Amino acid sequence: MTPLPNDIVDKATFDQLLEMDEDACYPYYSTACLPLTLERRFEPGFSQGLVENFFQQAEGTLKEIQVSLQQRDLNALSRQGHFLKGSAAALGIVKVKLCFEKIQYLGQGKDEFGQGTSDPNVALQRIAALISDVNRHLAEAKLAFQAFYGA
Repeated sequence: MTPLPNDIVDKATFDQLLEMDEDACYPYYSTACLPLTLERRFEPGFSQGLVENFFQQAEGTLKEIQVSLQQRDLNALSRQGHFLKGSAAALGIVKVKLCFEKIQYLGQGKDEFGQGTSDPNVALQRIAALISDVNRHLAEAKLAFQAFYGA
């Protein structure tokens, strides 16, 4: 088991999820170290299920985002960005959350920081560029979680 890098996952947020795991002990996360039984040591916990669901959810929603980009549907892009921003934030996946937050704002006609306004054509171009960042950060986070859970 490898600790999760701080630049990928917010430890305080993820610690809260680890506390919900039953009979699990993660040596790098002392607040979530509960007694282990040998039989349950390698069973996936609640947190691992949430993480796996997030990556499946992200994959499906990224396909929807591609369709929304082709249709130039900024409202849908804002909703999709908001949806995945919330899911990433709940797990503490920092870089992914920030990318989806930018997509949400751009879809709302604002700049990437939620201020002012953005030209729709520029917003669509910027969202398309952000997708490569999202894919890179998702892959990075997925590898970190696989190392953490020993998958």
